[in-house]
Amino acid sequence: MATVRTRSAVRPGPAVATVRLLLAVFAAVMCLFPVVFMVLGSLKTRGGFLENPFGLPRDLTFENFTNLVSTGFAKYFGNSITVTLVSVAGTVALAILAAYPLSRFQTRLNTPMTLVFLGGIMIPVHVTLIPIYVLTQEMRMYDSIGALFGPYIAFNLPVAVFVLTSFFKQLPESIFDAARIDGAGHLRILRSVVVPMAGPAISTVAVITFIFVWNEFVFGLVLLSSDTNYTLPLGLNAFYGNFSVNIPGMMAALTVATLPSLLFYLAAQERVVAGLAAGALRGE
Repeated sequence: MATVRTRSAVRPGPAVATVRLLLAVFAAVMCLFPVVFMVLGSLKTRGGFLENPFGLPRDLTFENFTNLVSTGFAKYFGNSITVTLVSVAGTVALAILAAYPLSRFQTRLNTPMTLVFLGGIMIPVHVTLIPIYVLTQEMRMYDSIGALFGPYIAFNLPVAVFVLTSFFKQLPESIFDAARIDGAGHLRILRSVVVPMAGPAISTVAVITFIFVWNEFVFGLVLLSSDTNYTLPLGLNAFYGNFSVNIPGMMAALTVATLPSLLFYLAAQERVVAGLAAGALRGE
């Protein structure tokens, strides 16, 4: 009989564990330092910041946050919320409708469609700025929030389709067989079976799209001209003066602008981690 050799797990020694802990602490400090510096700077006056930029604020002030109302920050914030919500919803909906047939149907169109989405990932986003600008002008959508929906959804769709397709392929076939026995069609299966089970993958796609759209600057710069339609990244330019910059005011605006991304990620954190653990980002 062949003997089966088992190899016990090798645990790192105290020195290795200490080094790993120190590296983890160093990485955490490097990641948190810019955030802490930004928040503390937003609570300082301009003179206090120039006097001691890296220290704790001597006199706490929330004037930088209250001044955001008079600068039109709320308008930029609202535009970004609208653009982001529509782009995330459109990307997720279209990605689900595209990923389901790619993962469940074996047709001759699977390979060509996969190559089309792969091409969407390989093409640099900024190469399409001029064609999109011309197309927007011809459609008379220039300088409107709606002009951003198409590019944002289109350039986030390929990654979303690959993530969801990979996840849908991992769902047990027995679930689909049981649904068919109960008389469910493809739309009913997609709505009642696939979408509820794909919550982690959908959350992953939503977070990726949210972060991209919320921080995107170039398309807004090219397709928008009036400040009433500016999104948040464009609106932050209002904090630059001709000869000076209100750094604490800028940090206050950045602090508020960071909160939606942070809160959205924290709300979907468990589902995103579950999606990554289930292999939602692994192609098969």
